[in-house]
Amino acid sequence: MSYGIEGRPAADDDIHQRLAAIIEVPHNAYLWVPADAIDFTPRVLPIIYGDGRALFRITTINDRPRWWMIRGCSTWGCGDDRDDAAGPDFGELTDDILTDMEGAFGNARCSYSGSSLRYPRDERIQWCQCEECDDEETLSAFPEVDGNGGCSWSRTDWPKDFDTVPNPLSAHGKLLSEPSQ
Repeated sequence: MSYGIEGRPAADDDIHQRLAAIIEVPHNAYLWVPADAIDFTPRVLPIIYGDGRALFRITTINDRPRWWMIRGCSTWGCGDDRDDAAGPDFGELTDDILTDMEGAFGNARCSYSGSSLRYPRDERIQWCQCEECDDEETLSAFPEVDGNGGCSWSRTDWPKDFDTVPNPLSAHGKLLSEPSQ
């Protein structure tokens, strides 16, 4: 079920700009073992949902361990606290959020065949000969979103430089103390 959530652009939001400056720096992460660690720069979705007081981290199955940060509504549930939340559970919103992420950062999948644009041209044209797949220059990279196969998410705390309050829904993911305007 899609909730048709709508966010507002974060371009003029000072809190959002501060958050992006802290989050969008090089990180080193791995999925299973440290020997497979990669360097990447996470991105903050330039959209604020609801009051924007809660932070969520989302990664797609094909992009992990890379991730994006989402500013969501403090009423949203997340996992075990979904029944206590006044708003929907984050998991019910992921289709809309992934669509917004693709709009902001690009889609790493061919819009015609769904083939991965991260494969070299020679591999892509085995499944699709559209203009996008046939283009030698097309080669997708993070932060373009490859949402094929699903995603995972979690609540997360605001960085220490922000004024926060405990989240009444969870011991994890403190909330920004004041709603952003």
